[in-house]
Amino acid sequence: MISTIPVVIIFFSSLFKVEKTNLNQLMGLIVSLLGVLVIITRADINKLTSLNFNEGDLWMLIAVVAWSVYSSLLKKRHISLTPFAFIFVIVTIGLLFLLPQFLLEYSHDYKVSLDLPFVLSLIFVAIFPSMGSYYFWFSSISIIGANRSGIFLHLMPIFSAIMAMIIFKEKFLIFHLIAAIIILGFYK
Repeated sequence: MISTIPVVIIFFSSLFKVEKTNLNQLMGLIVSLLGVLVIITRADINKLTSLNFNEGDLWMLIAVVAWSVYSSLLKKRHISLTPFAFIFVIVTIGLLFLLPQFLLEYSHDYKVSLDLPFVLSLIFVAIFPSMGSYYFWFSSISIIGANRSGIFLHLMPIFSAIMAMIIFKEKFLIFHLIAAIIILGFYK
């Protein structure tokens, strides 16, 4: 689902008249999306017909639309906040939305054990995937726009495959190389 975000960003950027899409962007999007499909299907196009969708996929689709709208409108924002102040506002709003769920779980005796591994994990997640990724995403859209930034999301399957090879000792297969060449071949 994540690989559809660049397509949806381009759609909303055009719909909201934030950015114009040129032919090179569309061609790069299509080709890199093909590379992502090579990784997803393991170079077997028949696997696309056997995909099954569930309720979680619907939630992911909602998340894709929300992220794409956020990304598209980010360049159009008229808020005079620094990137870190803007991220602080977003994180605060996110925490307010999470508070009811936390209180519900806490009332059902689902309590968090505040041991050292948990605290270190929480600090890591708060700094890198949370604040760091939002800051760099915000900065990239400010510099090159949502359409061009969105295309870089197609690098995620490549990095995921590399991490799976390193962490889980998965084998490097020819479809990984083909997909990487297709995806990376159109980045300028």
